[in-house]
Amino acid sequence: MDCIEDSKISRAFVLFPDPWPKKRHAGRRFINPENLDNLSRILCDGAEVRVASDEMGYIRWTLKHFRGHPDFEWMAERAKDWRERPKDWPPTRYESKALALGRPCIYLQFRRRERSITM
Repeated sequence: MDCIEDSKISRAFVLFPDPWPKKRHAGRRFINPENLDNLSRILCDGAEVRVASDEMGYIRWTLKHFRGHPDFEWMAERAKDWRERPKDWPPTRYESKALALGRPCIYLQFRRRERSITM
């Protein structure tokens, strides 16, 4: 992400990342304060970040970090917004495996807030 210019990306996907479920490995997760700062920098105002996982620990972690970051807002308005994969999301092999095993998948959408203009 360091090579990408500021405000150049309109949508980013983090689909079924390695959840690093052990507490001592949680720092290896893609969703972390440093990467959220980088995403915030490269995303256009109003851009979306879409995250999907079948690992509830990772979903809780993701919500905690995104909701705690001042540049992002969670777009969900009702349960259907995070329980059903939107039609314009690409399905993944990991999603198919989770669904075949009867594990529910969660689909989160976050929006990059507008930058404030400083003079």
